[in-house]
Amino acid sequence: MQENSTDQPTPRRLKLTLQYDGTEFQGWQFQPNGPSVQQTLEEALEKLLGQRLRVHSAGRTDSGVHALAMPVHFDVDHPIPTANLPVALAKFLPVSISVLSAEDVAPDFHARHDAILRWYRYQIHLSPLRLPLGPRAWHVYRPLDLGAMEQGLALARGEHDFSGFRSSQCQARRTRLKIEQARLTRDGELIALDFKCRSFLQHMVRFLVGSVVAMGHGQIDRARLLRILEHGDRPELILCAPPQGLCLMGVAYNDAARQGMLAADPTPPSF
Repeated sequence: MQENSTDQPTPRRLKLTLQYDGTEFQGWQFQPNGPSVQQTLEEALEKLLGQRLRVHSAGRTDSGVHALAMPVHFDVDHPIPTANLPVALAKFLPVSISVLSAEDVAPDFHARHDAILRWYRYQIHLSPLRLPLGPRAWHVYRPLDLGAMEQGLALARGEHDFSGFRSSQCQARRTRLKIEQARLTRDGELIALDFKCRSFLQHMVRFLVGSVVAMGHGQIDRARLLRILEHGDRPELILCAPPQGLCLMGVAYNDAARQGMLAADPTPPSF
């Protein structure tokens, strides 16, 4: 007599691509003082699949920062069809988070470690008037010298020690990074600053934006920005640009995606 057997689902690694408005979240990673994107997604997965899963992301966006396309991965042994996840998870997620796509990936794929290029965009709304229903952006009231800002972006390109452009809480041991692209796009009152690099330090983009805006206001010059790059000597007047203007636009994992990302330059607003 043949014994009854129960088929067990095969463990697999899945990759999701998320889009979220970070306004109401304390960033991607778990935080004790409020909801995070990671916590919200893991709770939604538990409600849907009945399993407590750990999700790993391609980056750790700060409190209030957005993502147009954030890749994440997790391991699961549930039989739910992969293609069903985006719609099924929508029932358990707030309107501020959406799963754009889901796919099976290799067991050794890692959303963070395998990334070869990350793209962050920062938007500035340059106007003497506020727009309560305007785009996600840093509202700057005073005129900016865009030529000076372009000079600052040109200095940031290439390989440098960016220790002068990170949070005092940043724990990264490697601070020498290569920014492959740093450029400015303008459409009317909106300015977009794009930064494309394999990895970034905590608050690095926001301090770079604060420095470039300081150049645009004539508060620092090219030589002063070089001092920050070469010696990590950041003056107190350099602001960490507010989070609402920053968005992770995408992450590349192969050369074709990398080339496409380097070529991309959408007109703002783009998130």
